[in-house]
Amino acid sequence: PSGTEVASGTDRDAEIERILTAAVRVMERCSPGPPKVTDIVLEAGTCNKTFYRHFSGKDDLLLAVLRRGTAVVAAQLAAEMAGDPAPEVQVAHWVRGLLAQVADPRLFTLCNATLAQMSATAHDRVNDEDTMAPLRDLLTEPLNRMGRPDPIRDADTVYDATMGTLRRYIGSRRRPPAADVEHLVRFCLGGIGVTAQ
Repeated sequence: PSGTEVASGTDRDAEIERILTAAVRVMERCSPGPPKVTDIVLEAGTCNKTFYRHFSGKDDLLLAVLRRGTAVVAAQLAAEMAGDPAPEVQVAHWVRGLLAQVADPRLFTLCNATLAQMSATAHDRVNDEDTMAPLRDLLTEPLNRMGRPDPIRDADTVYDATMGTLRRYIGSRRRPPAADVEHLVRFCLGGIGVTAQ
């Protein structure tokens, strides 16, 4: 094939998936050290040209890894929340489930390594609406069913409190004790006018 051919949608998706999977493997091996693009390219069995066709650089790749991880966590939380129709229980499941990511040693290492390697500009992009929307949006529907007058602001507040706690523990390289998790659940539910579930 010539160098000017463009990968089909399926080939493109497969290339991206190979690179993201390789990035996760390399980050797990070298954490807390920085992953090198050359190591990721080698792990993916591809070349620099293919890498830079999909990613502008390491920050762009790390954001893609984080977005993929966010989508996976959001799907897991949605499944847990679906197990009980009571909206206040769903909110409690969301808070506990998000903080449980820090309790998983593999996810803790990967999340810590990803955030530690990002530049300040990339950190700003992590907080944008698009990146974290799959997690935040899970809260709006149960809060709406609870009859909250402003479920979007409520969702933002629960999200900010939980993510702030998550980041604090990731930054400290400690895992949150159960008592801290339950305190946050009570605090969030109390703020929206219900008792902890």
